[in-house]
Amino acid sequence: MKSVLITSTILLCMSATAFAQNDSTNRDRPIISNETEQEIRQKANKVKEDIEEEVEESRAYIRNNQLDWFQPGSVFIGGGLGVGTGGGNAYLALNTRAGYFFQEGFMGGLRYDFDRRVGERYRARQAGLFVRYYPFRTRVSSFLGAGYNFGREFSDNIPEDQKARYNSVNLEIGIMFWILPSLGFEGAFENNYYDRVDPAAGRSKGGRFKFGINYYFGRTGQRL
Repeated sequence: MKSVLITSTILLCMSATAFAQNDSTNRDRPIISNETEQEIRQKANKVKEDIEEEVEESRAYIRNNQLDWFQPGSVFIGGGLGVGTGGGNAYLALNTRAGYFFQEGFMGGLRYDFDRRVGERYRARQAGLFVRYYPFRTRVSSFLGAGYNFGREFSDNIPEDQKARYNSVNLEIGIMFWILPSLGFEGAFENNYYDRVDPAAGRSKGGRFKFGINYYFGRTGQRL
């Protein structure tokens, strides 16, 4: 038994020594060879160059094909129809707007909207200010927008002598398509956030999809 223990101890010591030597050798050897590291750097540089080339091509396309609609000094007027649901009800909205471009792709303006709940006598009207930014300004253009509105509601459950006023903030995201030299068609999704919620009067309207047409004027020579 003693001989077995001594032999086992010797074998363990020899194994530990061999492992330590092997580990020491591996530590001196780099994890990635110089050739592999150089190949990785070359591939990374190639990917970076390809991305920069794609970005520059996109910028050149936008510069060469952007519409003059979005230049400073341009003005547009438009109108559209919105549909949405909220609180189990369907809503229709008619909206009008007029805007002025202060910087390339950035504009601000006024809007006036009418809301009606389908099948009931609830209705609302509101006026407000809005801003939009068009990051892509070619025949197919995208935009982000926000606005602040002042409104009033009318319904059977609102007494005639009570002015049911509210304020709201709206956020929108959309896309616009070139139709004619000064005419564009747009579609957007808009959500509204109200300062007061009164489901009986209809303020729980939820989001809505909007479709409309804008006419641009004040600039000439649009790139087609």
